[in-house]
Amino acid sequence: MNLSHLFLITDSATLFFIMKRFLPPFLLLIFLITSLFPGCSDGQRSSEQDNHNRMIAILDSIVDEARINPLKYFYANEFRLAYLDSLVAANPDAPQLLYNYAIEFQNSKELEKSVPILLELAEYMTDPVSRRMTSEALAISYLRMAEVNNCFENYTPANCILPFDEQAIHQNKEYVQSAMVYLRYLLENHPENYTYNWMYNISHIANGTYPDSVDAAYLIPGMQDFEEIPDYLQAPMFGDVAMMKGVGDNRISGSSCVEDFTGNGHLDIFATSYGLTDQVVFYEGVGGGEFETRTFAAGLEGIMGGLNIECADINNSGFADILILRGAWLAQHGEHPNSLLRNNGDGTFTDITIQSGLFEMMPSQVAAFADINQNGYLDIFIGNESVSGWQGVFVQGDNQSKPFPSAIFLNNGDETFTRHETLNGFALDDFVKGASWGDINNNGLPDLYVSVMGGSNKLFANRGLDENGLPQFEEISRRAGVEQPQFSFPTWFFDYNNNGLDDILVITYDVRFIDNVADEVARERLGMEVRSEFSRLYKNMGDETFRDVTEEAGLNKVMFGMGANFGDLNNNGFPDIYIGNGAPDLASIVPNRLFINHNGERFYETTAYSGVGHLQKGHGVSFADFNGDGRLDIYAVLGGAVEGDFYHNALFENQSRFGNWIAFELEGTQSNRQAIGARIELVIDEEAGKRSVFRTVSTGGSFGANNSRAHVGIGSAESVERVIIRWPGAEGELIIDGPEINQLHKISQ
Repeated sequence: MNLSHLFLITDSATLFFIMKRFLPPFLLLIFLITSLFPGCSDGQRSSEQDNHNRMIAILDSIVDEARINPLKYFYANEFRLAYLDSLVAANPDAPQLLYNYAIEFQNSKELEKSVPILLELAEYMTDPVSRRMTSEALAISYLRMAEVNNCFENYTPANCILPFDEQAIHQNKEYVQSAMVYLRYLLENHPENYTYNWMYNISHIANGTYPDSVDAAYLIPGMQDFEEIPDYLQAPMFGDVAMMKGVGDNRISGSSCVEDFTGNGHLDIFATSYGLTDQVVFYEGVGGGEFETRTFAAGLEGIMGGLNIECADINNSGFADILILRGAWLAQHGEHPNSLLRNNGDGTFTDITIQSGLFEMMPSQVAAFADINQNGYLDIFIGNESVSGWQGVFVQGDNQSKPFPSAIFLNNGDETFTRHETLNGFALDDFVKGASWGDINNNGLPDLYVSVMGGSNKLFANRGLDENGLPQFEEISRRAGVEQPQFSFPTWFFDYNNNGLDDILVITYDVRFIDNVADEVARERLGMEVRSEFSRLYKNMGDETFRDVTEEAGLNKVMFGMGANFGDLNNNGFPDIYIGNGAPDLASIVPNRLFINHNGERFYETTAYSGVGHLQKGHGVSFADFNGDGRLDIYAVLGGAVEGDFYHNALFENQSRFGNWIAFELEGTQSNRQAIGARIELVIDEEAGKRSVFRTVSTGGSFGANNSRAHVGIGSAESVERVIIRWPGAEGELIIDGPEINQLHKISQ
């Protein structure tokens, strides 16, 4: 077939079918971008539905390319196994190849096939190094098989949550006991390896024999105990209701966003999964904390993948839109498109990426929305993963380090954006993993904090508009004292101490120890020195400088934080934090962590007490009051980085009753309609006297998104004296005297 004849075909579906038949995937992808998108080359746009379908075609072509070149994608385990099948058939006696084959099975949904290969290798690979490799792999396979067998086939809401209750103890103990045999051997020969130590203790917990049957030399004490917390701390308790409510999407790592997408007054959940063929899911809230799956009815069929998502109303329609970020952790192989899904206001979404000006092929994981130029429309910062010594930490083979500069996209007000790779004082060509907008000096202009993996973090102070009406920035991270940690991931602005100033939390993810996550957690539990960096809590000093208060705030803990977010879980007026921990390594079965904020003075860990110490890998996190009872719940996307490391997402329903509350749903008119960036101050009178509680309307952390309703706990206060609202980009303030408490207020500018 003559390729030029293809240009005579006008039906896009027919054309794409023919292209898939006659072109290799990488040429198909190039053709799709350059030839099928006339809007990108000559300004002529196809219909919105055509562009929506073309995005689906691009995503399909990436899957086809991965099928042919699977080693580019560490999580494409089905395709990688198909590739290895032929190699093993041709080289059946190559030990290293067989070992790699077994590990690929271990990472896949065919986990059990790894065991006979490893057992056979252990028979004739008897040198100490090989024996250790096969024993470690067998221990991990058996322990993961125990998880799959007991946590899915014998599911209870308490499964995999540390400390284990009676329901969580494994009913089928065969696999976990096999794991213990190999772990005991490994510990006897390598007692200094605390990853083995950690897994051995976890195995005994799952077996119901911890601590009594754990040799004293290998015991990590207290793993089944609640934390010691002061009597005055109001620590909430939770129960996982995700499966009961039908929102326990069971796949690998991904993200979540919560909003009332349909306008029915109830909060909905949009969630993604990292896999190239993983369909996004949409759960519509129907009241009382109940949900209905509406993915296909919402027009989302074929929209796949995405490690992270952020949500905002980009066109002031009154309905939040969705931005899916793709290509993260894949270096040059992550040249994938992001997707901007416009909310049509009728329960459906349309991918408008191509005509919006956001279409580009770069590895991205983070975006943040703010009205930077104060024109009433939300702009976007998109952080890409650019040149870095750590850019290809998970990439095999040809690990080229390529530049993928980050950019600010200014909203033109017509559902299109203009890309600015550089602005006066802004340029960023780093491995970006987190970002948040805040207002560090209360001048009404949003400032940008960026978390960089393997480098110094950046703080861009907004200095207003230049003579051309474009934003100006000054990068002040060194002077402000907020460059650390060097290996960081999620981040956000919040006023943790309620003094009216935006503080910064940036959570560490030290990839230097990516294969030693459990080792580091075990060391912390044993009171030993740890090697990984600590996160940083930066207290705003009011003069564009910050003070590191991590240690005094009690956050100098081992964190390999991925998804994370914040909200007031006990209604005391101070924001608490939940952090999803883990790593691609199947041995990194460590608990996600909850820290409760006491009066803006110190954070106390209540992970075990609160029942949220899930051992499955934690990714996107969203806080929301799903059932309208005035208590914030936590939706957590769970699952690891490979196809076999799947798990149900969790919906931790808040089961405690602490304090009174009030919530606000703001609607801007001159300001952006979602009121992102609005500042709320509540003046309340408690037994201890009057105090102010501050909130900024935002979607929270940078890996997972809260809803934009501002939920404010007021503790023991029986009333609110007044509320002061300062709208973004607007003069003056709105004052409301004596609003009713324990209810949601909808307020227009």
